[in-house]
Amino acid sequence: MGQTRSRSFVKAVSWRAIATFTGVAIVIAITGEFEHGAVFAGADISLKMMFYYMHERGWEMVTWGKMTEAL
Repeated sequence: MGQTRSRSFVKAVSWRAIATFTGVAIVIAITGEFEHGAVFAGADISLKMMFYYMHERGWEMVTWGKMTEAL
């Protein structure tokens, strides 16, 4: 009852899009600079997506709290 690596990856990408857009909007609102927003987006997307994917895959190896499907 797990999920594939590709599913974990797509979940990471979709979440990062939402979260990065929010962060960029905040940076632009604070600084008034679109350039600062772009720099933030580059760092935010690459680092946080990588960490989220590793976190997701790590939790997939933990059996605690998982429910098994009834046959």
